[in-house]
Amino acid sequence: MAKAIKNFIIVFFTTFFTKWLEDFLIFTGITLGIVNTYLITVIDANILAGNYVLAAMLIFIGIIIARR
Repeated sequence: MAKAIKNFIIVFFTTFFTKWLEDFLIFTGITLGIVNTYLITVIDANILAGNYVLAAMLIFIGIIIARR
């Protein structure tokens, strides 16, 4: 049973890093940007700007990986 779980974990992470990483990065960046838009009045301006930069970088890296 432990060998089956180990094989599943290895296959999952191998598939994740080879096929889904760019989708995950782009989706996370878009989600972070949307959440920040709704929290404009709650979060300080410097934290908000940093979160938008992080969202842009995640989307940018995801697009670069997807184009390769």
